[in-house]
Amino acid sequence: MAGSISTLGIGSGIQLQDILDQLREIDQGVIDKKKDSVDDYKAQINEFTTVNNKLLAMKSASLDLSLSSNYLKRTVTSSDEKVFTATVVDGTAVKSQSVTVDRLATKSSWITGGASSVDDSVYVPNTQESTTGVADPAVDSIVTTTGVLVINSGDAASPTVITVDVTAGMTMDDVVTAINNDNENVGAVNVTASTYVVDGSTYLRIVDTGGDTGEPGRVSIGTNGTDLSFAPPTKLLAFQVDGNTFTLDVAADTSLTQLADLINADSSNPGVTASIINDGTSVDPYKLVLQANATGADQEISFLAVLPDAGFTVKGQTGDSLNAQLTVDSITYQRQSNTITDVLSGLSLSLQGAGASTVSVSNNNEEITTLITDLVTAYNDVVQEIDGQVGYDATTEEFGILAGTTIRDIPFGLQGLMTASNGADSTGIVETLFDLGMAFQRDGSITLDQTKLAEMLSDSPDAVRDFFIGTETSIAIPQLDTSSGVIDADLVSIADTNGTFVIKYGIGATDTITVDLTAGDSLNTLVAAINADAENVGNGTGGRLLTASTYTTDGTTYLRLESANNVGTGDVTALSIETNGTNMTFGVATNRYIYSSVDGFADGVTDYLRTLTSGTGQVAAEKSGAQSRIDSLNLKIEEDTVRLDKRYELMAKQFVALDGYMSQMTSMANFLTGQFQSLSDGWGQVGGKN
Repeated sequence: MAGSISTLGIGSGIQLQDILDQLREIDQGVIDKKKDSVDDYKAQINEFTTVNNKLLAMKSASLDLSLSSNYLKRTVTSSDEKVFTATVVDGTAVKSQSVTVDRLATKSSWITGGASSVDDSVYVPNTQESTTGVADPAVDSIVTTTGVLVINSGDAASPTVITVDVTAGMTMDDVVTAINNDNENVGAVNVTASTYVVDGSTYLRIVDTGGDTGEPGRVSIGTNGTDLSFAPPTKLLAFQVDGNTFTLDVAADTSLTQLADLINADSSNPGVTASIINDGTSVDPYKLVLQANATGADQEISFLAVLPDAGFTVKGQTGDSLNAQLTVDSITYQRQSNTITDVLSGLSLSLQGAGASTVSVSNNNEEITTLITDLVTAYNDVVQEIDGQVGYDATTEEFGILAGTTIRDIPFGLQGLMTASNGADSTGIVETLFDLGMAFQRDGSITLDQTKLAEMLSDSPDAVRDFFIGTETSIAIPQLDTSSGVIDADLVSIADTNGTFVIKYGIGATDTITVDLTAGDSLNTLVAAINADAENVGNGTGGRLLTASTYTTDGTTYLRLESANNVGTGDVTALSIETNGTNMTFGVATNRYIYSSVDGFADGVTDYLRTLTSGTGQVAAEKSGAQSRIDSLNLKIEEDTVRLDKRYELMAKQFVALDGYMSQMTSMANFLTGQFQSLSDGWGQVGGKN
């Protein structure tokens, strides 16, 4: 503490420090009360924030209820999900529809004959061809030294061996003749040799004569005594899917497994999958299955070329039978897949099996129920929070920290909102939340009768929607304009002779208003006559049925006729000209529209809460006021503390001086007391002698 001296009071023997501290404590109490007030205001600001957050939660709930999109939510069910399941797009019309699934879409599928092993060949070569050729088979030698050409025909395990002697200088034609006339070949005729020309070169071909496939037709070269090299030709596998052609050159002795891998790995694969299956039969159980990746006739596999030892046969449906077929309202539809998105508006069906099922679309009342319940819950949170911070506490004998603020009145405003009626529901079925099962409790909270709410949502969903989001209506006002005009509406004549101008109006334009014309009448004269005509004046809303007026565009003035009624009721629902005694022409009658809307309950709640919680709203104003009081108190506390520090610094110095002075007085008193005692003692001794 300023001015505090630890030895203060020793000189005087008086507890001066305690006196100084006690005096400071009394004065400090005033400052401490201000600090307590600052703490109270800080707590108040925190509570304002809490209340504001709860108001924002309520605003969010009311905003959700004001969004038309939330009333477009739909649920869909299928009476038999073994036939199909369904999904629905928000906003789809509520309906129930019977659907018969005649068949599912399937995938085009082909299967090969059986094999004893996955390593069995899909192409056993029955041909050997030279990989090099000669320019002239009758002249060019293909044998350098004398030797043999050994040809194996038939199963590799026990082939027929044909040994052909070849001598140096033999031409290709000589070798062909030697093969075909060899004793081991003649009679049995196992193979046939011939030549063929490609790009000007002649090649040698050795083919199994019997045309056998598989191992019985295998042809291979055992020993090659010629200068030629031999290899079996590749075979073409080709098929088409959805207009895309797939071709694959398959080498000799490619196995089932290898062929499947080649098809699946090819970058030009048009959408098929090859797989090896074991069907469990005792003989040749391994088969290659080729299946389209997608369903439908467009994805049907059509073979253009097949392998000699891997013949494919179709499995399952072909053509349009690959498509899904369903019947709705006696109309049959075919689709490429089992997902149907374009037959029933807003619905997607996932076909599961043949049969009949009913698809039903209904409002998603569970979501609306949740939104309404959320609003009620948010309201209760706000009201209970404020009430808890306003009421009197018998224990502390104090009111809550919001008691002295305008926040205490918010529950009354909210209660007025929650009980308010609006005309958004034109049917009058839902006018207040009470119609949806709301009830007030004694503590000011709200309960919601879920059974009654469910009944209203089920029986009158449109009325509930209109109550919350409001309605908008349009009014058609019949309007008929001239298609020709005049330069000056006062001076230019529109009538060359005396005559009549007859306007037809009403339902079907069957009623008439007749205006007499005089030669030389101007456009403004006609306008005045129409507006003053006895058949017009006094019969309609606002004094007349029709209003005639002029408007000017690009310097030309035109006549306009329209209903005088701007609220959408009355007799004028159509307009036309029956007799035109003027020299003007008229276009086709049109409608102009007047739009009117009624705000929904949720809009009213949202707007009120938006005002309360905005940056300039009631809660923000209270927070700003509390913060201003805090700032003012903190400034006062700072000033009071400085003043006290100075005061007690001075008092401490004064007490030090007092303590020193009293110490001197004590010393002087002690000195005088000693002197007096000495004098007394001296006087006593003198007296004794006397």
